[in-house]
Amino acid sequence: METALPGYQVEGELGRGGYGLVLGGRHRLIGRNVAIKVLLDTAGDADLRARFLSEARVLAELDHPHVVRIHDYIEHQGTCLLVMELLPGGTLRQRLATGPVPAEATCALGLAAAAALDAAHSHNVLHRDIKPDNMMFASDGLLKVTDFGVAKIFEGTETTASGVLGTPRYMAPEQITGGRLYASTDLYALGGVLYELLAQRPLFGRALSVGALVNHHLNVTPLPLEGIPSAVNAVIMRTLAKEPAARFVSATEFALELARAATSAFGPNWLTRSGVKVRLDDEVRHIALGQPSGPNARVQGSPASQPRQPQQPQPQQARIPASGPQPPQPWPAGAQPQPGWSGPQPPQAYQPPRGLSHDSPADPSPRADHWVPPSAYTPPTRQVGGHTPPHNNFEPMAQGARAAYPPPGRPGTDWWQANPFVPGAGQGSGPSGPQGVQLPGPAQPPQGPGPGWPNERRRSSRRVWLIAGVAFTAIVTLIIGITLLGTRGGDSPPPPHSALFLPGIAYSGAALSLPELDAYDITIDRAGGLYVTDWTSNRVRKIQPDGTVVTVAGTGTAGFTGDGGPAYQAELSSPATTAVDSDGNVYVSDSSNQRIRKIDAIGTITTIAGTGTAGFTGDGGPATQAQINEPNGLALAADGSIYIADYGNQRIRKITPDGMIWTIAGNGTKGFSGDGGPATAAQINNPNSMAVAADGTLYVSDLGNGRIRKIMTNGVITTAAGNGTYGYAGDGGPAIQAELRIPSVAISPDGVLYIADYGNQRIRRVTADGVIATVAGNGTVGSAGDGTAATLAQLSSPTGTAVDGAGNLYIADDKNDRIRRVSPKGIITTVARVQ
Repeated sequence: METALPGYQVEGELGRGGYGLVLGGRHRLIGRNVAIKVLLDTAGDADLRARFLSEARVLAELDHPHVVRIHDYIEHQGTCLLVMELLPGGTLRQRLATGPVPAEATCALGLAAAAALDAAHSHNVLHRDIKPDNMMFASDGLLKVTDFGVAKIFEGTETTASGVLGTPRYMAPEQITGGRLYASTDLYALGGVLYELLAQRPLFGRALSVGALVNHHLNVTPLPLEGIPSAVNAVIMRTLAKEPAARFVSATEFALELARAATSAFGPNWLTRSGVKVRLDDEVRHIALGQPSGPNARVQGSPASQPRQPQQPQPQQARIPASGPQPPQPWPAGAQPQPGWSGPQPPQAYQPPRGLSHDSPADPSPRADHWVPPSAYTPPTRQVGGHTPPHNNFEPMAQGARAAYPPPGRPGTDWWQANPFVPGAGQGSGPSGPQGVQLPGPAQPPQGPGPGWPNERRRSSRRVWLIAGVAFTAIVTLIIGITLLGTRGGDSPPPPHSALFLPGIAYSGAALSLPELDAYDITIDRAGGLYVTDWTSNRVRKIQPDGTVVTVAGTGTAGFTGDGGPAYQAELSSPATTAVDSDGNVYVSDSSNQRIRKIDAIGTITTIAGTGTAGFTGDGGPATQAQINEPNGLALAADGSIYIADYGNQRIRKITPDGMIWTIAGNGTKGFSGDGGPATAAQINNPNSMAVAADGTLYVSDLGNGRIRKIMTNGVITTAAGNGTYGYAGDGGPAIQAELRIPSVAISPDGVLYIADYGNQRIRRVTADGVIATVAGNGTVGSAGDGTAATLAQLSSPTGTAVDGAGNLYIADDKNDRIRRVSPKGIITTVARVQ
């Protein structure tokens, strides 16, 4: 060996198999430790030699942190040598032998392996032998996938008559039968590995013969995992479907769904707690670190309108032409992924400890620790502030810890420890104090009805506003009296409240200091109450115009409890957005609970849509019996209908006033198509925030397509902003020609669109003539600029906006953990920040 490798010192045997061995070595000059794979005496087996060379060439192309690296390849006197990265941490099989692998660590390892497979598949390479023995650990603990294409050579078990490579315990049915292989073939094997880690036993038991294993892979459905969260179980079981078309189409899709399921099951900080080092694409990392899922696109690097789609490997070849046919990819019955998102979550890779500027004192006023319902005579308005899952250039995970995550005193990150997560750690609402709500001024009179969706008759019933303890001015009393008299005794339904009451003037004082503030979405009611959804504390809070802060819903613990009782005693799981109607009802997209919940004017919470199971069912029936999948944005129509961005189903759905649910946009297939035609036939890509204009037009942030799309009252869909290119361009010109980076949408009372351009660190505005301009943010990540022009200030991943009745713009400055305010004069300040 040293003759063949004069630059290396050969140090000893690390392992051997039926066709060769693995030696340790060290480079004589630079001192690098290596592993040397040796294929002995190949003179009589040209095919064996060709496959060994094929592995070397494959590894030379796969430059990925989760794929073992190659340093050199040598042929010498009939012996083939492959000099590779040394992996002293042993195999996953050896780690498993030391004891159970925690579920969080298992999911993290699955993401790492999926990243490696995605890299291979993008080069048209199938692994064909994923198993714990071929997953090893580097000295820094990073998982590496090894043995591409020739694993059986070193283990001496390549004995099947068809010459099919693989290990029977993990082989997919099509691999066993010699059929066509796909990316999902490797995913089947990876699913088997993860199943084994979670169940602490092989997929079909330990004592089966090869023949029995073959029969089980072909004909027997594995038992569901016991004691494993249902969302994670659903993802694993989908990878183990018998038909390739019923599995995930790509390693990226699998990783996204596994990340969502794990975040749903274990909370927003599960990946950090797992202790497993991973190097993931921004999109997957974003979700895994507890952010709402983002567009299915690579958000780092060169702009692209569509995500890279790995080629599907073709039959029985290690290297596959890119032009082969693809298998159909229907959702398997009963096996939809459960993105869940319990932790969609805190914004992903958080900035290192904040270093927030202390430009204004903490709020000295007392705060109540639960919600006091708004006065009956001042029904809040709808003002939908959009939001978007943060999903952009994040810090590496090693820099991703933020002060509150993990909580102080958390055990070490040795991934063999099952570290308990205490969702309530460090939570609370500050010192308790007066629980009353500031009485606002006279209520605005009801506005005339606007157009329905589409062309529906108004069916909202007249609700009488009780006057309690406050005398209305004569003009308001007159208006209400006339309105009530006009509806008395008639057969037609009374006119509904308008969706666009003028919001009140929201808080504008010194910066409040709120514990665990992670503002994700903001909404302003007609009294000026600023509603804040908070991923990390699983609460909805309200900042009243006088600066008093109350908890509207949520105990701070992720879960699902409380229906029928006080909302502030109920559990939520990753509340995404809120909407407030004219009667004081607050609607919450309880995303990880797969429900839409309603908090009435007296503070009682109920479920109005969703069964709690992620999926797509129920159109045409009661919304409470329908399945939804990661409900995200909410918007309210003039007739009382509620629009839902059914993110995981790639649809916009509508709950009519009679409680029935329908799809009004999206055909369920992720993509971009349909502009100029019926919205129900169009493709959308991860719909998120929404807003309704006075004329009934619905605006939707189509995240994955980098666009804001609009659905008119005749049901036709078009693009309102964004050209589909991921970037920053277009200010001063037509919005439909501009470049956006992960946009969310809101609309002001005067009909102006505001876009939180998350990846561009800006807030942009689209005026009635369709021209786009930046109104806040200079494009540089940071928190500086308070007291100056908003266009000169720094933002950090803004996720939502709202405009109050005086024209003040409020921004959920996500990674800065702040709510910021831009006055009509364009000056930016902070009105709330994390404590």
